[in-house]
Amino acid sequence: MTTYHLQINGSSDASRAHRLESRLRRLAGVTDATAAGTGDIVVRGGAGLLPLITRALTGAGYEIASDRAAHRSPSVTRWYQRGWLTESMR
Repeated sequence: MTTYHLQINGSSDASRAHRLESRLRRLAGVTDATAAGTGDIVVRGGAGLLPLITRALTGAGYEIASDRAAHRSPSVTRWYQRGWLTESMR
């Protein structure tokens, strides 16, 4: 059993988080998925599921927080994760 922790940019309301959880649980090999309104995603399942999870998230219109964003100053990272920066500022 592998646990995948991902962060998506932006945030979601409860109904979007529930739909995202349902979409992830339908993936072959996934046993459980939770999505918080803050953009934290936790998926449990077999090994090697990261490409499928990534495809499901991007297919649902979400962007996975990049490593580049994680190395910025804390305030800019917080703005980026909440979707407050425009494309030109990223």
